Amino acid sequence: MCPPIMAPISTPYHTKLLGVTIDHKLKFDMHVNLTIKSVNKKLGSMYRIKAFLTPHTKLTIARTHLLSTLLYASPIFSFLNKKELKLSTTYNHIARFITGPPYRTHHCLNLRSLEWLELPNILKLNQLTEAFKIINHPDKTPSLNKILTPYSNLNSLRSSKSLQVLTIKSNNAGGEALYANSIGKSWNALPINLRLMTSQNQFKIYLGAYLKSQWLCPCSSPD
Repeated sequence: MCPPIMAPISTPYHTKLLGVTIDHKLKFDMHVNLTIKSVNKKLGSMYRIKAFLTPHTKLTIARTHLLSTLLYASPIFSFLNKKELKLSTTYNHIARFITGPPYRTHHCLNLRSLEWLELPNILKLNQLTEAFKIINHPDKTPSLNKILTPYSNLNSLRSSKSLQVLTIKSNNAGGEALYANSIGKSWNALPINLRLMTSQNQFKIYLGAYLKSQWLCPCSSPD
């Protein structure tokens, strides 16, 4: 009897897990490109009927169908700056769809009229919310606790809680360490009064106000 012919085993270079397309190099290029394509397709459909939509309806559609898709799982790849540039363009298009300004109006003016944060700061807000959970609710973030840990200097004469920072536990030099380093740096750069908060809702409100004061666009700054 002839031995069975074994089919060659192909190596998958990407897979989809919980809606996130993960490539073998953890660069998330495919996920970002597919996300942008999906959002732009929805946005194109909305532009065809925008004459029949009120500003409130457009804002509701943007929040429920467009931004929810664009920002899904964003803390995972928010440490990759090049991805921010791609996502920012689509994010600014969504703001333009809602406000309908003259063609040459700068995107930051659209964002300010909507009272939206710039995309890099939205990604930072999501990232810092994860850091808040690590500090205050470590039981809810077991996977993140493997690469980050709270640290307090108990020998300091000041309040040890005010010195809480996040330190990296990962020995991996790849994406895991980059992600941990990004969250740790962002959290440790926050003002002490934000790091001292224990209510997540209060933290997000005050963090949003803080990030609004950190306006990145040089052509327009918050009042």
